[in-house]
Amino acid sequence: MKLTSRDKKFLAAGAIAVCLFLVLKFLVFPFYDRFSDQKQEIAVKKRTLEKYLTFIKTQEELQQNLRRSAREERKIGTSLLKGQTTSLAAADIQKIVDTIAEKSEVDIQSVKVMEPEQQEELTKIPVRVVFTSDLSRMSTFISSIETNRKLLTIPELKIRVKNKRKPREISVTLEIAGFMKKE
Repeated sequence: MKLTSRDKKFLAAGAIAVCLFLVLKFLVFPFYDRFSDQKQEIAVKKRTLEKYLTFIKTQEELQQNLRRSAREERKIGTSLLKGQTTSLAAADIQKIVDTIAEKSEVDIQSVKVMEPEQQEELTKIPVRVVFTSDLSRMSTFISSIETNRKLLTIPELKIRVKNKRKPREISVTLEIAGFMKKE
């Protein structure tokens, strides 16, 4: 069998087409696929990098917030009652009340420690105090309680006039509550 020049041209064109197909199938398309995969991988890594950069930028702000929170916790910690038990903390409140009563010239008639209450991370320790006084000494006493360096509140206050004809002297019953960390 003899090949004519026309057959040779067709065979050459077919061989070129097969070679071109093989080059495309095994070289160009895999290279393009790898390039596309790398492009997607670069996009994912870029997003991850941006996320980390954002975190690094906010890290200083977070550290400042943490330092501020630590300072506030120390400040609050000094205003809480000291003591291992609620009884010792109640004794601390009684001592504070006695000191303030002496300075305010208030005659305390009775002090009663009430049942402690659990409130989230703190324990509320209420103490009921009954005394007789006039209005100015009572206001001095109450303002001293509220401005004390320990965190003390007055959740309940009852005032009665002893003698309606001479309303100078009053009887006061108030609840003073202090706070301590949970046992």
